[in-house]
Amino acid sequence: MRIVFCDDDPVVLVQLEEYLREYFSRNGLNQPEYAAYTSGEELLAREERLEIAFLDVEMPGMSGIQLGARLQEQNPYAKIFIVTSYVDYLDEAMKFHVFRYLSKPLDKDRLFRNLKDALYQLSVDTKPVLIEAAGESVTRHADEIVMVEAMGRRVTIRVVDRIYECAQPMRYWEKLLEIGSFYQTHRSFIINMKYVRSFSPTMITLLAPDGREYPAYLARRRYQSFKNAYILYVEAMR
Repeated sequence: MRIVFCDDDPVVLVQLEEYLREYFSRNGLNQPEYAAYTSGEELLAREERLEIAFLDVEMPGMSGIQLGARLQEQNPYAKIFIVTSYVDYLDEAMKFHVFRYLSKPLDKDRLFRNLKDALYQLSVDTKPVLIEAAGESVTRHADEIVMVEAMGRRVTIRVVDRIYECAQPMRYWEKLLEIGSFYQTHRSFIINMKYVRSFSPTMITLLAPDGREYPAYLARRRYQSFKNAYILYVEAMR
């Protein structure tokens, strides 16, 4: 794992690395690779792969908002933290789905809670999933799955760019996708809450990145538990 920091204040860079080293040490985790930069231009020139980035907003040259958007284009699964004294940038930061917005001076306990969330979400997003389809076996990331649907004995997996008819039964997917953003809304449907556009007591509409919409049944008896799970999911993503 690689974690980068970008801030024009060297004191903040040192503090961030010290806090993160403490977190990984305290939790018995391997220390990741760390890299610190004082400008967005320098970071982009040297970094190709990263999992987590902590970015200041106001820096000479490229702002942290611009930098975060560029990093997310290059690393779609990266978790971007905006660290700043200015709350005025919150709406702008949310446009590219910043993972968290942290205020200066840094609150160590809050940083640790949010880092824990980021590490968990990374493990979910990048979990490899084997799909055994007709004539091929394909590995995709769990995050790419929009929904799983069973129609009799036939199970289809809708991912962000195609549909697979797979050999694994529904019970296989029920067990495999007991993680993060997935929820079984009906005996025949497992959906990824990341792609929920709207829902009613009996139906959920999912919106894939290519603009296609997919319906999924929601059992009435599961409506309240799904609603609670979805609210918790949305709150966790803020």
